Amino acid sequence: MSVRERLARRLFGDIIDKAVTAAVTARVDDSRGWQQIGGDIGATDRPWGERFEDLTDVLEAWQKNFLVRRLVTLTRSYVVGRGITVSSAIGEVNQFAQAFWNHPKNQITRRLGPLCDELTRAGEVFPVLFTNHADGMSYARFPAVAVQVREIHTDPDDYETELEYGQTQGTTIDLKWWMGPGHKKAFGRLRGAPGGHLDPLMLHWAVNRPLGAIRGEGDLGPVLPWAKRYSEWLRDRVRLNRYRTRHGVMDIELSDDSLVQEKRAQLATSNPLEHGIYVHGAGEKVDLKALEIGASEAADDGLALRLAIAAGANVALHYLGEGGSVNYATAKEMGEPTALFYTQRQGDLCHYLTDLVATAYKRAAALGHATMPADGNLQLSAATFEVARADNLQLAQAALSIVQALQIAYDQGWVDSETAIQLAFKFAGETLTPDQIKKILQGDVPPGDTL
Repeated sequence: MSVRERLARRLFGDIIDKAVTAAVTARVDDSRGWQQIGGDIGATDRPWGERFEDLTDVLEAWQKNFLVRRLVTLTRSYVVGRGITVSSAIGEVNQFAQAFWNHPKNQITRRLGPLCDELTRAGEVFPVLFTNHADGMSYARFPAVAVQVREIHTDPDDYETELEYGQTQGTTIDLKWWMGPGHKKAFGRLRGAPGGHLDPLMLHWAVNRPLGAIRGEGDLGPVLPWAKRYSEWLRDRVRLNRYRTRHGVMDIELSDDSLVQEKRAQLATSNPLEHGIYVHGAGEKVDLKALEIGASEAADDGLALRLAIAAGANVALHYLGEGGSVNYATAKEMGEPTALFYTQRQGDLCHYLTDLVATAYKRAAALGHATMPADGNLQLSAATFEVARADNLQLAQAALSIVQALQIAYDQGWVDSETAIQLAFKFAGETLTPDQIKKILQGDVPPGDTL
């Protein structure tokens, strides 16, 4: 050993030994594979690997599985219905809301269906607002879907305050970061002097989110395995019936054995099974053999699978076009839980759309192109059509009774005109916007007269 080596050993021997030990020590990885490698995760959130796999499978199933596509379309039909609108009782706010909603670069009405579909499939939507500093108008885009948003950073003291979102970019491990609504620069200098520039802002809409979770869950997770099994079952049934049809065998018995070879040659050139007609004499006995596929329980198997899928998707079986022996009264009772589920989902979507408009307006106010109310309340509301509409006769009877009752309440001074109008149209099965109520109130009459 040289002088230098002896000196190094004497002065730094312990450090050298630790480095050598660390270099040769083997580490055993006993993890399950995918792990959360970054971002915040709630107490009830699933690992990212599981979510990624489910989101990928659900999208593929929606693209290829007719039953999954039907379930998603059903939700859209009832939740979006004939449309959703957002308005405000404040004139300036309402003017901005209509301009934002109908702007050629937004066209929110045309996006309602795809938005509802994505909430059903993935349980999450990540809209991004790009704000024009020149006029304060924001443009809604969707550059990232749930399967791409791998990380969410939240406030250390409040997991519901979301600061940043990390989006995957192709094959690179680097994430593209979007500013969240809880970020300190989300609304620029809203509390100070207006003006400046606002970076794009990403929002996060989520359904089926357990308490303590940051991420949402799609509606199709529990249904997907059974929808796949039903498709496989149906494909097998079609395949077996095709085999049974194509593999029919004609058995011909001849009384004269010397004619067997001649008959074989004749049938080789002309197959009677293809033509459906075969003529023979009394000396031949013809019997058609078909494949025996015993599957008497197949119908029950298919029904059991469809029932499992319908139950997992929160719909009654007749929503999938299978009425069976169910009468109208029974179908109406069975459909009530489904209608309530769609109504709740409709409320979620209306809340998110109202929040979208409110966020766009706040960013316009931050740039000095709009004025925030003194109390900060934009008085925004969403109007849509009811999911389950009652019979016209029931609606007419309810409307007549409530109007008579409201007339008495109005005469006694128990309710004002605006409340009376809201309640009357609510029982008639319609929802009015604040602007529509104002137009009605322009011809309002004093108490004592007819309402």
